[in-house]
Order: sequence, then C-alpha cells, then structure tokens
Amino acid sequence: MNIDGLKEKIKPELESIFGSSMTNLILNKAKIRVSSDKVADEHTRCRTYIECLASDERVVGMWGNLEVKDRLSKWMNYL
Repeated sequence: MNIDGLKEKIKPELESIFGSSMTNLILNKAKIRVSSDKVADEHTRCRTYIECLASDERVVGMWGNLEVKDRLSKWMNYL
C-alpha cells in the first residue's frame, strides 16, 4: 500500500462527514507532513499519514476520541 492507495480508501469516509473541500484540506495537510520525510520507507510514511489524519483537530472534533481510535485501527489494517 502507498499513500495514494490509502487516500483512495480513506477519502470516501471523510467526504461523507466533511464534504469534498474540507476532506481535501485534511488529506493534503497529511500528505504535506509525510512528504517532508524523505528518509522513511513507504510503510513508515503510510503509518505517519494515517496517524496525521487521525490526529487532525477537525477529525477529532467531529468524531471524538473513541471513533477516531476505531478508524485509526481500521485504517492501519489497510497496511
């Protein structure tokens, strides 16, 4: 799995709650954060991407900690 593959799997879940524009902002913020780490292998970068999505204040604010924990676990299983 790579970042683009993860994005395609996770994006519909986020869009159903946040809409297209906000989802794109959330996904792009995570991708920028991961892009700055050129040393990490792809698996590590994917984990960081997922963790960044799950820790985004908008995501936590909308879903709450319990739902975010469940989504984080689900998303990590994509790896």
